[in-house]
Amino acid sequence: MLRSVYQSGILTLLNAAGSHPLQLWAVVQPVSVEAARIAVERDSDIGENVVTLASSDLASTYISCPKTASEKLGMKLPYMFLLIKSTDGPFSFEVEALDSQGTVRRLRASSFEVRARIEDGIGIVPLRLDEDCWNYLTLDIALLLEGAFGTSYRETSRVTFHANAKLRLVGFADRIVPEDQLPAELRLYITKTS
Repeated sequence: MLRSVYQSGILTLLNAAGSHPLQLWAVVQPVSVEAARIAVERDSDIGENVVTLASSDLASTYISCPKTASEKLGMKLPYMFLLIKSTDGPFSFEVEALDSQGTVRRLRASSFEVRARIEDGIGIVPLRLDEDCWNYLTLDIALLLEGAFGTSYRETSRVTFHANAKLRLVGFADRIVPEDQLPAELRLYITKTS
C-alpha cells in the first residue's frame, strides 16, 4: 500500500478530525454481537471527532489497516504513535511487522494482560492507560521486535485496533515525536473545563 511512497518524518493512518478518518481501514462490526459499535463521533472532552470502538466481544469488533487481507501496509517508519482514550471494557491492538528473516511477526498490546511474554509466536505486552483521559503512546516497533524475537525491523504490514477505546490519531514516524512536537493539526486540545 505504502511501499512505493517516500516515507520520512510523520505519516498518519488515522486522523479522526479529518473528513474520512476510516477511509484506509476495514471496519468489522458484527451485527450478532450486542452493543457492538464503531463510529466517528464527537468527544465531549476535546470537542473533536474520534473513532469509538465499543463491544462486549473484543475479538470480533475492530478496525484494520489496510482494508483488505491481501494488501500489506509497507510502512517503513519504525515508531508508531497514538492518541487514545480508554473506555469501559478490555482493549487491545496488534501490529504485524516484517522482520529481517522475512517473517511477519505479531506484537499485541492488551489492557487485560498482566505480564509480557511470547505465546504462539505473538509478542504480548500489557498496556496500562490512564483512565478517563487521553493518552499519547509511542511504540518503538524495531526495539520490540528485537527484544521479543531477536530480529530486525523491515516494515509494518498491518495495524489492528480492537474494542474498547476511542482513537483520535494513529501515525508513524522516523523518530520519537513528543506530543508537543506534533504538527498543530495533529495535536490534542482539551476543551472541557472542570
